[in-house]
Amino acid sequence: MIRWPWILGVLITFVGWQLFTMQQEGPVTANDLSYQRTIEEKATIDHDTVPTLVKPEPLKLKVILKEHYMDGVIATTTQEETIWSMVDFWARYKGWTVEDQQLDQVVFKRDVKDISPLTKQQGYFGLTKDGELAVFQGEPGNGKVIEAFKPIPIKPLESRRKTELKSGIKIKNFDHFEQVLKQYSTQDEL
Repeated sequence: MIRWPWILGVLITFVGWQLFTMQQEGPVTANDLSYQRTIEEKATIDHDTVPTLVKPEPLKLKVILKEHYMDGVIATTTQEETIWSMVDFWARYKGWTVEDQQLDQVVFKRDVKDISPLTKQQGYFGLTKDGELAVFQGEPGNGKVIEAFKPIPIKPLESRRKTELKSGIKIKNFDHFEQVLKQYSTQDEL
């Protein structure tokens, strides 16, 4: 019971003091609170800033694409690209490997699990003068060597096979290409 008069006395003292201080100072404003921060506008732009290195116009790159075919042919395509977004650019060449990159040019490389269109049209297997199995552009007698694989011992070959290779075996497709290579080579030599 003694607690109630004590609590009531403290409460009346606190309320009285609040009323007394409000009459002397007036109402409290934001300026009266020291922890209140004011935001000042920046009147001038800071002239010590570094200019941006990002160009407002699109980037122009020379793109070189190298496709390495199974028959040894490397098809090279060169094109000029206008790039607005680097994310889109890299996504476009997702299956390619960067072989070389410079400031204004990128060289991409890709291995193609097929024979080249040139070999499909004009490719022949034959023997070079040195006795190597080779892919020729055109018939072996007057064609250009695209890729030489390995020396083949001619003596153990059947006479029919020797004649086939000397006159040239037309390459029909990738499966035929692999079949002829396996026929004349062991797996270690490929």
